[in-house]
Amino acid sequence: MGTQRTITDAVRAVYDKTHWFTDKEAWGLFRFFAFGEAVGWTMLITAITYRALGLPQAPSVIYVAGRLHGMFFIMYFIFVLLTARSMKWPGWKVGLGLIMGVAPYTSLVFEQMMAYMRRKHPVYVEPPINIE
Repeated sequence: MGTQRTITDAVRAVYDKTHWFTDKEAWGLFRFFAFGEAVGWTMLITAITYRALGLPQAPSVIYVAGRLHGMFFIMYFIFVLLTARSMKWPGWKVGLGLIMGVAPYTSLVFEQMMAYMRRKHPVYVEPPINIE
């Protein structure tokens, strides 16, 4: 039981140190990468369709689209984690945001859910101080 508490405390300490943005800045970054992740899905699905139609240079198109999609996908996950603290998201929102990044276009659904929650329950976060 003592080890569990130590791990929880360590995770909480790291989470508390990720307050690098104001709420508005964090929201803008999160939205940018949520839309970017959807663009990555669009590129990948388009490339797969391109290959299915037997169009020229399909392997190159798949390679480029796959790489870009992967980059957008990873950046979405990173920025959910980096901005969550600045938006005062509890663990369930962070977890849901990460899960919603897996299926095509669900990052947009999650972004709309969070936008609704922000309008319904506005949050003000003090600007970070003493960033080390």
